[in-house]
This record gives sequence, structure tokens and C-alpha cells, in this order.
Amino acid sequence: MLHESVLLQPLLPADEMAEQLAHLVEVMRKRRALPQIMPRNCGPYPFMMGESRFLTFNDAPPVMYTEGMYHGQLIDDPGLVKEYSRAYGRLRAAALDPETSLRLIERAAEDYRNGKLPDRLE
Repeated sequence: MLHESVLLQPLLPADEMAEQLAHLVEVMRKRRALPQIMPRNCGPYPFMMGESRFLTFNDAPPVMYTEGMYHGQLIDDPGLVKEYSRAYGRLRAAALDPETSLRLIERAAEDYRNGKLPDRLE
């Protein structure tokens, strides 16, 4: 899940942003990841302050691992994992679909490549 601001507020020079975004598109096209962009008008949302992974196993209940700047936590309580999973499902439902998200990333890469800076967030 990426917030649209990642595309609109460059952290690198334009040519490097284009390269990074093009690489992201390449990885996603290989189906190693399904992109979803949270629109810039969505405001704060769950899971935006760190990385979260849901892990499923053939011989054990699912768990969730969450990581922030200074911490990591494995959540194995089935009730909490279920609640986090529901919240993540709602988040995915609010985000743009993967194909639209991929097109946005591709367009941003092309804009940076052509020297056209995107509309910035105000």
C-alpha cells in the first residue's frame, strides 16, 4: 500500500524518481506485488506508520508481523490477527484497484522522465 503523496512529493531528483518508479512497475508487473495507491484525499489511515505482514501456515494459525522505525512485533493472538486482517481488508477496499494504481505509478515515472513535475500536495 502506497500513499499517493509518494508519487507527488519527490524525495530524489526527477531522473532518479523516474528510475525508481519504473523499477517498482517492473517488479509489480512480474506479480511479485500488487500495488494499491491510497488517494491523497483519504487522510490518515491504519497501517500507514510502518510495515505489516500477514503470515499464513499449513500447520499453524496465521500471525501478523508489524514493524515501525524502532520496533517490531509478532502478533499471534487469533482474535487480534482477525481484527487486523479486517482493518487491512477495509483499507484495501478504500484504495485504488491494482491496475489503476499501476497506471498512476507508470504515469508518474513518465512525468519525472520528461521533466514534468506532478501537482504537489499543498
